[in-house]
Amino acid sequence: ALLENFKAHGDCLQTGFLGTSILMDTLTYDVGAPEMAYTLLLQHKNPSWLYSVDQGATTIWERWNSYVKATGFGPSGMNSFNHYAYGAVLSWMYGTMAGIRAGDCGGYRHFILAPIPDRRVGKVDAEFNSPYGRIRSAWAYAGNGGCSWTFTIPANTTATVKLPNGKTEELAAGTYTRTLVSAK
Repeated sequence: ALLENFKAHGDCLQTGFLGTSILMDTLTYDVGAPEMAYTLLLQHKNPSWLYSVDQGATTIWERWNSYVKATGFGPSGMNSFNHYAYGAVLSWMYGTMAGIRAGDCGGYRHFILAPIPDRRVGKVDAEFNSPYGRIRSAWAYAGNGGCSWTFTIPANTTATVKLPNGKTEELAAGTYTRTLVSAK
């Protein structure tokens, strides 16, 4: 029903303040539709994150159309220009696009690396400065359709590495390369 709702509304967001913060993880991990999460992220129509960017936004707005190039500022009531609830998408970008997620023990002494790539994005290169050092995750699609992933686990940490094919590895500190999508 959730996916049909988005389809009926032109693949635009249909959530408010509270729903937006959990939407991307719900679509990706509960519904099993990461492609819809990416579609929402990449949407340019109103309401969407990129609509605001197209209007000149450098922060997340309380109203998706708080400022429109053609008409200027909207009503001053409920018009925050730095509104975290909608900005929670950044957590999804790190946790799903880059695949950098906290483990069960907290503090990133052990963490999870499990990116879910999407060809429409093409590449991701993300870093997270954990208390133990910099975690890096970078993937890119090549012309042959394959997607290669390089990641770094900092000293004195371990990571559970999950690949889209279901393979899981427990790895110690180091820099590694894996294939996320095989070449055609």
